[in-house]
Amino acid sequence: MTSGSIFIHWKSCQAVWLRRILAFAAGVSIVTGSGSAAAQSAEEQAVQNTVNKFFQALAERDRALLASITLPGSLNISTSVSNRGAAEIRIQNYKQLLDNLGGEGPALLERVWNPTILIRRDIATFWAPYDFHVNGVFSHCGIDSFQLIKRQEKWFLTNLSWTVERENCEDSPLGPPAF
Repeated sequence: MTSGSIFIHWKSCQAVWLRRILAFAAGVSIVTGSGSAAAQSAEEQAVQNTVNKFFQALAERDRALLASITLPGSLNISTSVSNRGAAEIRIQNYKQLLDNLGGEGPALLERVWNPTILIRRDIATFWAPYDFHVNGVFSHCGIDSFQLIKRQEKWFLTNLSWTVERENCEDSPLGPPAF
């Protein structure tokens, strides 16, 4: 056997291992971060359904729906940067969140994609990029981070946190919204 044949054999082994590593990495990304309904477990889908009801409540300005999926005592925090560049934090309690949806108001549309959902027994975290539109006009983007608990086989939102970013927003992979 010449040194050239050992080199060729080593190269083919490298190629096999590289393919195996790439296949493993692709499998991990499908299981952990794809966000597709097909890759989600039943519990992940149940969490996603609760989050989707939250966005539905926003869009329909439906306080009753929002109250049915959030727990009294929940805390809601948004972070943003002012026009002067200062960090701002806005904190709302449960009642304030519900009151914000009361009565007439602008049309709201929030869309998320590529969610990461983590679940351990009866707690869950939902994390996803989003875009937000008011009266059919893009307002801002950011990251949603929602915490949920499970009670009597139903998931409830307990804390909602999100960033409000008005600059450097990437285009949504969902395309333009339909209004």
